[in-house]
Amino acid sequence: MDDSETLHIVELQPRIAQRLAELGFGENADAAVLAHGLAEVASRGRTLDQQALPLFLSLDDRHRRSLAEVTVALKNHLDAMQDAIADLQPALTALIDFLLKSPWEATWSNVCPPEAG
Repeated sequence: MDDSETLHIVELQPRIAQRLAELGFGENADAAVLAHGLAEVASRGRTLDQQALPLFLSLDDRHRRSLAEVTVALKNHLDAMQDAIADLQPALTALIDFLLKSPWEATWSNVCPPEAG
């Protein structure tokens, strides 16, 4: 990870954490994993889009060794993104579960229980 990716993560992570807190999901380990992981994936995606892929697309095909090196770098970059996404999966599931257990739904079901069949 280069310095620009680290800086982007440092900028995004608090914004994501704040949004999770606004949703009432900010005070747990899953929120910390989400804040860091989403920022990392976003940062790596930005680097892929703005740097790695344009380099791959612009290299002359006569420079096969350079293309191979860039391709290895692309693979390593994608592997890191895949690892970060895999690390996020349980925390994302926890956030989805949290969001689907809305207080309004609980209140509504208490006020207007389903009709007996």
